[in-house]
Amino acid sequence: MVILLNCVTLGMYQPCMDDKCETNRCKILQLFDDFIFAFFSLEMTIKMVAMGVCGRGTYLADSWNRLDLFIVLTGAMEYILNVDNLNLSAVRTIRVLRPLRAINRIPSMRILVMLLLDTLPMLGNVLLLCFFVFFIFGIVGVQLWQGILRQRCYMDQNLNKTHNFTLP
Repeated sequence: MVILLNCVTLGMYQPCMDDKCETNRCKILQLFDDFIFAFFSLEMTIKMVAMGVCGRGTYLADSWNRLDLFIVLTGAMEYILNVDNLNLSAVRTIRVLRPLRAINRIPSMRILVMLLLDTLPMLGNVLLLCFFVFFIFGIVGVQLWQGILRQRCYMDQNLNKTHNFTLP
């Protein structure tokens, strides 16, 4: 439920309008974000105490737990480095990774994501071929139609032409 709440609050955040966070809406979203960060930090701490930190079969042995640690540490860095003249927008974008924590909770989703990640290197040649095909067809389309399909007036590049109009 906290991950779902995080998705909703991330969707409601407006970075261009809420730069100074002076509106009530932004302050409420900030309170929810503080709660979500505290919840994830508490969950990580409990798992570290229960499983141990380093070694075989411990918290850091699982790569998904390392992702959780990275997400929580970047969130903590946002709170620690809360300086007025320092722009932390790059650190705040890490909050987008929080919904990935749901993958660790659903075993079938975890298997599916691992399978997709394993097949990505095999798709490299296919993506390269698609890029070249789209690139070539894009060049051909621009050369053949040159704006004819715009269905509006446009400035012709041949401005040096002179037209002789005769009036009746």
